Amino acid sequence: MPFLKQIETTHNSDIFIGMHGAGLTHMIFLPDWAAIFEIYNCDDPNCYLDLARLRGVKYFTWREESLLKIEREGIHPSLHTSHKKFHNYSFNVQEFVKIVKKMIDYVRRHPNFVAEQRKLKRKIKSEL
Repeated sequence: MPFLKQIETTHNSDIFIGMHGAGLTHMIFLPDWAAIFEIYNCDDPNCYLDLARLRGVKYFTWREESLLKIEREGIHPSLHTSHKKFHNYSFNVQEFVKIVKKMIDYVRRHPNFVAEQRKLKRKIKSEL
């Protein structure tokens, strides 16, 4: 996907979900009311938490690591040792859904989201 399309897609997203990785830096293009869910921080707890705080978006992460399971161990390409950032994981679906529902609630209650929704409704009415 071209970079400008990535920015547009991200900017038009209210909820952003991903594993720890460089793709999460796209959160800088999210709208002000957005929420981000870093599924697992790979023992680097402040990296994207700090970026979310600086950007002003709400950060969510997995609180109960026992509900994450390593499916396949990954090897760091240059260190040639097992490394959490390269493992494949599975997770508890119920916990995942619970966190996503919290994110939805956060976004729907955010004053900027509410104001934007009102503007869109007025615009649609005026176009009719």
